[in-house]
Amino acid sequence: MQAIEKPELTETRQKTFSVLLIDDDTNILTIFKHSLAQAGMHTYGFTNPMLAVKHFRRNANSYDIVVTDICMPQMNGFQVARAVKQIRPDIKVAFATSFDINKSEFDKVFPSIEADAFITKPVKPSMSTEVSSVLQHTLQGWCYKV
Repeated sequence: MQAIEKPELTETRQKTFSVLLIDDDTNILTIFKHSLAQAGMHTYGFTNPMLAVKHFRRNANSYDIVVTDICMPQMNGFQVARAVKQIRPDIKVAFATSFDINKSEFDKVFPSIEADAFITKPVKPSMSTEVSSVLQHTLQGWCYKV
C-alpha cells in the first residue's frame, strides 16, 4: 500500500470582503454593487439608511466595511457612520460623494466623524478595480481616495 501525499497549497487566496452599501439612488447602488461584485466582493445594498443601520445592528460581524452616501433623506451618511461605529467601533466606513474631499480638511470640519475612505461619484462600472483597491487599502488601515 502506497502512502498518499497531501498536496501542498501553492495558490494564495485573498480574503473576500463583505461590503454594506447605502445610497438612496437605486442606479448608483446598482452600479456600486456590480463594480464590487466584479472585484469579487460580497455586497448587500440599501436605499434606506435607517433600514441599513437596523440590518447592520443584526449582522454587524458579517461586514468588513460600510460604504455610504453622505446626502440622503431620513438619515445622512454622517449619522449612519456614527450609528455603525456605536454598534461596532472597529468597522471601516467609506463615504461616497460627488464632492472633492481632502482628508485633512474633512477632519477639521467634521472632527467627530471618522472617515476611513472617500469614493468620488459618479461611480462607473469600469471603476471596479479602483473601488476594490480603495476598500482593500482601507481595510488594511490606510485612508484612501479614488
